Amino acid sequence: MNRNKIIDFSDYDRAEQAIISQLQAWQRCVDQVEIAVRDTQQFTLAIQVNNQIRSEIQILYQQNQRVNGLLPAANRRLQRRFLAVLMTLVNQLRSVPSHAEVYTDLVAFKDRVMDGRIYIKTGHRG
Repeated sequence: MNRNKIIDFSDYDRAEQAIISQLQAWQRCVDQVEIAVRDTQQFTLAIQVNNQIRSEIQILYQQNQRVNGLLPAANRRLQRRFLAVLMTLVNQLRSVPSHAEVYTDLVAFKDRVMDGRIYIKTGHRG
């Protein structure tokens, strides 16, 4: 992931699309890992992906946490929803998962990603 992931919330549609794209990328990644774990018991890969996604979320949160009070209210709400989704997602992933926990955590994470997409699009929790 590009380490500089500041989202420009001044353009509502572009910001929303950037957020949705990031959530979809995580969902696709977890889909692939889920299959690998189910088929070949690749728990080490699952732990690596868990840690990678967790790190990406933390970076995204840190780089986008400052809400610009000069933005339109709808844009500020989108940014706050995005930050709330990131907090929900990072809390779903353990910082040091075991083999037994990582698969369950990633599947639950994927569910939270889908909920997050709904929340970003509608403003209503899924």
